[in-house]
Amino acid sequence: MTTVLQTDRPATRRKPDSMRDLERRMVAHLAAGGTTDLSNAPMSVSAREYTDPARLEAEKRELFGKLPLLACLSQDVAKAGDMMVFDEAGPAILIVRGQDGKARAFLNMCSHRAARLVHECQHRKLITCPFHAWAFDLEGRLVAVPGEEAFEGIDRATRTLVRVPVGEWGGMIFVKAHAGEEEIDVEAWLGDMGPQLLALNLAGARPIKQNRLETEANWKYCLDTYGEAYHFRALHTTTFGERTRSNVALYDSFGLHYRVGFTALAYEDYVGKAEADWPETPYGGSHFVFPNSIVYGAPMEGGGSMIGMYRLYPGETPGQCKTLLSVHRAANVPEDTPDQAFADAHDYIVHVVSTEDYSVSKEGQRNLENAPPGFEMVFGRNEAALQGVHRAIDGIIGAAAE
Repeated sequence: MTTVLQTDRPATRRKPDSMRDLERRMVAHLAAGGTTDLSNAPMSVSAREYTDPARLEAEKRELFGKLPLLACLSQDVAKAGDMMVFDEAGPAILIVRGQDGKARAFLNMCSHRAARLVHECQHRKLITCPFHAWAFDLEGRLVAVPGEEAFEGIDRATRTLVRVPVGEWGGMIFVKAHAGEEEIDVEAWLGDMGPQLLALNLAGARPIKQNRLETEANWKYCLDTYGEAYHFRALHTTTFGERTRSNVALYDSFGLHYRVGFTALAYEDYVGKAEADWPETPYGGSHFVFPNSIVYGAPMEGGGSMIGMYRLYPGETPGQCKTLLSVHRAANVPEDTPDQAFADAHDYIVHVVSTEDYSVSKEGQRNLENAPPGFEMVFGRNEAALQGVHRAIDGIIGAAAE
């Protein structure tokens, strides 16, 4: 049984939804027999979107080379001298927390002879090149040159680190993968998705663990696995499907971004029960930040939330994908909950994603590369989030090609 809900129109509210707002919708779907949010019609997608090298290069240029990308959370570089290396989108980028508390981003490149400055993200007061020991402060200024007499006439002010566009807002740090002085307006970029992400209190989320997966599949094929619950019963029979209702999900569009809410089987007990008797649950859900990032909030046993981040990037060929999977401990977690509980939950997710979702992605990618000319995949009305992402990508890539 399904119901038609026109949920693919952009949301315009600035106020974030409460978890109770979302729970009411989930329980209504369950009370109706297991319905789900739907788009207006099915949608076909050409296999070439996953296999065409020219398409891949356009995506790298227009999406990953020009748009703001979620590089890390604020607590990943919490203190002055903390730094993160961000290499996945193309150029090697270094994100640094300055003495003034401001986050900055630079090409991870010495201004002497372009050597890579930082390999390991250790706390430090100076950024010292391993090649010739030129040293830079946390604001990117050149402060030390061994044997400086050999560089007489060189103005240090012209040898600062090369800046990269960066912006910080709501506990998130975004960069653009090219050189530039721009300060990214993150709040404007997120639009109505911004208040939803603020409800997760990402500014207080402390990093616990990160993994990197490389998959022989197009980045969009892997990304498609995160946005629908239709596959839970078939693919995740003994994993996610044991605790989550298959093909019962919420979908909300926020311009280029979206949120999906998966329905835990525990919500079946709420059907017919007064809301006053429902337990309180922290705000959560799966938030897609265009073009490639999932920010997921989920309740933890004992109280509070875990924050999972899954960021996908294209590889060198259409059939390659890189994924960074990380987990953060939310600020609302009781102090007696051990960090290991978050690491264990993260390891479980990584295992399921790599052995189930990405296994299908890899095999499907091979089939697409050998499919007959003109073959198209179809996204059903119950895969509305995937439809929205592909339309958004087509709109940007198509406009750039004109």
